[in-house]
Amino acid sequence: MILEILDISPLIPKKYEISLIALLAIMVGGWIMHLMYLKRIEVKVRKTAGSEFKTRELKNSLRLPQGSNFNTLVLAAWSLFFVDLAFLYILTPQISPNWNYLGFAQVASSDFGLAILGVGVILVSGLLAFNIPRIYRYYLIPRGLKRSMVYMTPLLLVISLYLSSYLGTIFPQGDYSLGNTAYLTPWNLAYVTLFAALILLILPVVAGFMEGSK
Repeated sequence: MILEILDISPLIPKKYEISLIALLAIMVGGWIMHLMYLKRIEVKVRKTAGSEFKTRELKNSLRLPQGSNFNTLVLAAWSLFFVDLAFLYILTPQISPNWNYLGFAQVASSDFGLAILGVGVILVSGLLAFNIPRIYRYYLIPRGLKRSMVYMTPLLLVISLYLSSYLGTIFPQGDYSLGNTAYLTPWNLAYVTLFAALILLILPVVAGFMEGSK
């Protein structure tokens, strides 16, 4: 039922469609958990509060400083995540036959074509990339998780970006096996690293939600 509602097979083949839906589902699920987390806190506080208060006032009181370095790095990570997502799915006709980067001949033939695509994605997704990291202010993030987000996430995203770009530069040669198994391909590795980066980015929300359910 969900696949029928989110059917994007006219744009990309079914096997890639499912992988994209999985990423989008994780993002939407993370957002829902965040909203439920805040709502659960509001309900608990209203039960014990001696006076009325506005939801905005509660949110202001819940804010925790995460540090400017952390905020800057997660903002950069989310921006890079959306660039990776675009490179992974719209760089070549193999993945997206009907709407892809190579279809824009003037940009694709430019020496700075990939850079132009990256900047374009950042501009289009800028509002999301700027606002998503603001949710971290409501969570107590352990130092170990912060370090993983700061150091591991950019590394995973850079690996994914490199592999996606590589597939774009060797086109029309398609995705190919790197070993004895058909599953070990540059595109699959790019997807796995992007998937892992997304999990790290939403882990504070998941941890906060699970802690609040106890």
